[in-house]
Amino acid sequence: MPRLKTKAGKYDNALQVGGIRTGTLDYPNAGGGPGCHVAWVDTGSGLRFTVALGRGGDIVDAVYNGTNLAYLTPNGLRPASPGVQRDDDWLRAWAGGLVTTCGPETIGAARIEDGKSVPLHGHYSNTPAALVGIVNPDPKRGKDEMSLSMVIRDSRMFGPVFEVRRTIRCRLGIPEIHLHDEVCNLGDTPVSHNWLYHVNLGYPLLDEGARLVYRGKAAALPFTGKAGSTAKLNGMKRVPASCGRHTGGGEDCVFIDPPADRKGLVHVGLVNARRRLGLELAYPKKQLPRLVNWQHFGATGGYVTGLEPFSGSLLGKDNDPCKLARATLGQGQKRKYDLTIRVLDGKAQADALMKHDGALVPVAEL
Repeated sequence: MPRLKTKAGKYDNALQVGGIRTGTLDYPNAGGGPGCHVAWVDTGSGLRFTVALGRGGDIVDAVYNGTNLAYLTPNGLRPASPGVQRDDDWLRAWAGGLVTTCGPETIGAARIEDGKSVPLHGHYSNTPAALVGIVNPDPKRGKDEMSLSMVIRDSRMFGPVFEVRRTIRCRLGIPEIHLHDEVCNLGDTPVSHNWLYHVNLGYPLLDEGARLVYRGKAAALPFTGKAGSTAKLNGMKRVPASCGRHTGGGEDCVFIDPPADRKGLVHVGLVNARRRLGLELAYPKKQLPRLVNWQHFGATGGYVTGLEPFSGSLLGKDNDPCKLARATLGQGQKRKYDLTIRVLDGKAQADALMKHDGALVPVAEL
């Protein structure tokens, strides 16, 4: 993409046109505490977002030209705590946000697996990141890239020992986020490995009448041997008003096997035609072969949908016939993941994403 052309004589500090700053956000409100270490990223394109360095380098709030993109939970942004890494206590600490990473050992529901209790969505998002590098743009020297580099370690004595090296990159003047993760097993025995990006869209980007964009084989109730109806599955692609069945923990999920383009990339997202705004996810299918769309359209604020590309299993090796449910990382083995998040401004960009839309085809298992 082209470099942003700035008028060099019009500013003294590159942060005037975009860049990265770090600091601490108090919890729960200004003046509260303790705080969470964060990085504020301004792409200079209208897209601004907050990276929670204190929570694995996940992306929390995100705004484009004054319009919020992400769902935020009532919990607020809390510091990481080992005390919420059991059962479904993840829900007490979850801030929501544009990207919550789940794993690296297990994802999905809390359960007993291999004789031990594993928590909802794993430990990653409740583990601090060590910030190892910041690159700010310098447009006067022809450098428009900005980046954050982090190391996150999820470990215990006797294993497993996971190390994640995360880089978030943006280019000045372009409303895109490029996230790259490298997950390595530093322990001396093979370990289970599952990885999921929980991309949470919220109001006002997410609103009644917006269109979810994806296609392929799909199952509303995976692994039951019963295929959902064509009408039901495809009806889930149109965002509804708040609905009573999503009161409390009510929710719907559709599991999709989306096709890749000629470059091996999957393109999914959401288009809000009334706001002439959309959001696209692009990622290599070989890295993240599975996709789930989680929907919780609550009546009193819990209005959210999650687009969640993943590798592994949300239901665990005992309930999922897919071989990915038993994926492991050997000693010293690494696995890489890439995710691009792109804001779509205007009809032309939305139409380009809609070329990847299509019907869902019901299947009994996925």
